[in-house]
Amino acid sequence: MLATNLDNPRKLFVDGGGALYVAEAGSGGSDKCLSTGANATCVGLSGAVTRVVEGRQRRVVTGLPSWAMPAATDASGPAAVLVRGRTFFVLLQDGGVRPTGANVLGVDGKAAGKLVTTSAGRARPVPVADFARFEAAHNPDHGAGPGPKLGNPVIDSDPYAFVPYGGGFAVADAGANDLLWVSPNGKVSLLAVFPTQTVKLTKAVATSVGLPPKLRSIAVQSVPDSVAVGPDGALYIGELTGRPFPRGRARVWRVVPGRKPTVYASGFTNISDLAFDGRDLLVLEIAAKGLTDPKHAGALIRLLPSGRRVVVVDRGLVAPTGLAVARGRIYISDCGVCPAQGPGPHGRVVSLAG
Repeated sequence: MLATNLDNPRKLFVDGGGALYVAEAGSGGSDKCLSTGANATCVGLSGAVTRVVEGRQRRVVTGLPSWAMPAATDASGPAAVLVRGRTFFVLLQDGGVRPTGANVLGVDGKAAGKLVTTSAGRARPVPVADFARFEAAHNPDHGAGPGPKLGNPVIDSDPYAFVPYGGGFAVADAGANDLLWVSPNGKVSLLAVFPTQTVKLTKAVATSVGLPPKLRSIAVQSVPDSVAVGPDGALYIGELTGRPFPRGRARVWRVVPGRKPTVYASGFTNISDLAFDGRDLLVLEIAAKGLTDPKHAGALIRLLPSGRRVVVVDRGLVAPTGLAVARGRIYISDCGVCPAQGPGPHGRVVSLAG
């Protein structure tokens, strides 16, 4: 166990000196509640970044936007972090995007949906790029999928993963179903759009995920939530997939700017992160049996260039959300939807030999 008692940990980053950084989505707050009652989502500044080095962990950035339901469940906030010198680049999720690109999160959530920079200590986010504004202006996937009647807004943005690329950053927007590029001066442009796929439904499956029982098929959105740069210089993107979170239907896409994206591998379930270990691609599944499985048992799979797959871990992971490879070790943020407070399992980082 490398780190414990983390607050809904998400993506990981390892710097050149071997220090590990964890984006913590936080536990919400009491600034503004988007609804009332038992399912209210409330906003606060409980998001953070934790640094782990030589067995010691410490929150080095605090006060980032976070929103969650009671008991800090279903939290959103900081999704990913990169560190350059003394500057932290933090990718913040979004929630409740208006057609104008503004969010509905109130004062504490004003930086949501953006890539921001901040220094260590209490966060003072400086916006670098605004992905919801880009979505509102361009809507690259044209709202493809189930649509508003089934809970999918036409304008949607939820940036969830990013990597340095081409002098700027490549960003996977899970809500917008696209891959974006942020130039060094903060301009956002489109790299790829990921299409829907049609899956058949049974009455039981439809009911279990809140869809109309009579619905017999649905256009499932891609929900790209992970991105990695391959040894060939191409970008590789993993899909979570949308409702009903079908087993075996998540794909890994290969993107070369200026070309149509191609499917590199398929047959995965609810991918939460990707990382290369040499020429092998490591694929992390947040729920190997699908997100409707109450145990959220995760899995780590090694995909060789030949196409052969080797299961690295299929026991002991609970809703793993982040993956990094450095210095011959594999790091996984586990229990990524587990708040630090209260009974039960808490977020953690585990490591294993590469």
